[in-house]
Amino acid sequence: MNGAKVGFFSEIEKIMHGFGDVPNPLRMSVELMENLIKKELNEIIREAETVAEFRMSSKIDIEEIVFLLRRNKFKLRRIYKCLETKALGSKIEKDASEEIISQRNSKNERNLSHFVKALEELDTFGDLVDFCKEEGEPDLARVDRLLRLEKVSRDLDSARYEAFAKARTVRFSCAKQKFAQWALSGSELSSNITELAWLALDFLAFEAIGQIVDTSFLLRKTDHTTDSIQQRMPSLTSNPGFPSVYFGNAGLTCAGLLGKPLTPDEIIR
Repeated sequence: MNGAKVGFFSEIEKIMHGFGDVPNPLRMSVELMENLIKKELNEIIREAETVAEFRMSSKIDIEEIVFLLRRNKFKLRRIYKCLETKALGSKIEKDASEEIISQRNSKNERNLSHFVKALEELDTFGDLVDFCKEEGEPDLARVDRLLRLEKVSRDLDSARYEAFAKARTVRFSCAKQKFAQWALSGSELSSNITELAWLALDFLAFEAIGQIVDTSFLLRKTDHTTDSIQQRMPSLTSNPGFPSVYFGNAGLTCAGLLGKPLTPDEIIR
C-alpha cells in the first residue's frame, strides 16, 4: 500500500460501540484496543505455526485454530454457528445467476464440512461435535453480553439505535486483504494461511474486543457497587422512583454505560 500504515481504527471504533461503548469512543482507547488485538492475533498465529510444524503442514489451516481452541468449547461452538449461518444464509439468497449461487453455496458448505472434520479429528468420541451442533449447555458469557446490549438499546432513539445496530455488524473480514496485511505487518509470521483460518482469526479478533469491553464494564460496575458510601446504604426492597426503572444497582443505568466512554485505564486492567 505504498508504505502507508495499515490500521483498523475506524472498524474497531465501531465494534467497540457495537459492544456497548459510546458512539465515538476515546481515541486513546481505540488505539490501545487496536494494539492489544494485533498482539493477540500475532500470538495466536505464532502458536498456530508451531502446531502446523508439528503436523508437518506447510500452511496454517482451520485444524491449527481448532487445536488451539480445544479447551474452549464455547468459542468453537460460536465459530461453528457462524459457519453454519453462512452456509444456510447463502442458500436463501436470490441472485440472477444460479451458477454464482451454486458456487457460493458450495464454498460455504465446504468450509462448514472442513471445520466439522477438524473437530472430529481432535475429538474421537464426537462429544465436541455434538456440543457445537446442539444448544444444550448455555454460553453464560454470551447471554450476559446480549442482555447488557439489549438493555443499552432501550435508551436509544431511532437514529442512535440504527447506528448502534450497524456497528454490531462490523467485522474485520469486511476487508479481508487489509485484515491479513494488518495482522502480519511488522512481524515475520507466516502468510501462508488459508481463507477458512482467516475467517476463524476474524472471529477471534472480534471476540477479543467483546471480551475486553465486557470485562471493562464489569469492573466499572464492580467499582461502582463497592463505593465506600454505597456499601453503607441499605438494600432497596422497592423502587421509590417508580415509574422510573433502573437495572441492577441504583444509579448504574444503561444510559450511564453509554454516556461515559471506556478509558484506556479501564481497558488495560
